[in-house]
Amino acid sequence: MVDSRKRIGLEIRKLDHMLSRNLTANVKASGIDEITLMHGWIIRYLYENRNEEVFQKDIEKNFSVGRSTVTNIIKLMEKRGYLCREAVEKDARLKRVLLTEKGIHTHEAIEALIDRMNERTLEGISDEELEVFDRVVERLKENIRRQQEEQAVEGEEVDD
Repeated sequence: MVDSRKRIGLEIRKLDHMLSRNLTANVKASGIDEITLMHGWIIRYLYENRNEEVFQKDIEKNFSVGRSTVTNIIKLMEKRGYLCREAVEKDARLKRVLLTEKGIHTHEAIEALIDRMNERTLEGISDEELEVFDRVVERLKENIRRQQEEQAVEGEEVDD
């Protein structure tokens, strides 16, 4: 038997790939297949922050994506009718990013689909098993953050 500790990254990557493919297939089957995963995440972000002023730079920061990439995504989503940009009264150069009615309805449809998929994915898994899973995921993230911090400090020492 192979020690699973040696391949945790590979197993997480496989699971991520399976989840992504399953989501893509379900989205396509439901008729909202022109939405990419990134579009869906942006729609959700805008929906959750609809009472705030959201600008392109907020999307860039939240998703750790470059300016030109976000510009292209926003243009495409605007062209498809999911969002719009609106000048801000105090500074006409700033454009607030807002969901349209189509974007709101799409968000609600995607959320319902994700809820159904989540229920099916968790079939046969007890609350206790989910609690253990959550603790392990948090510990993995802590360990990775610590490694990144250590690497950053080591990189600074090299630069000195």
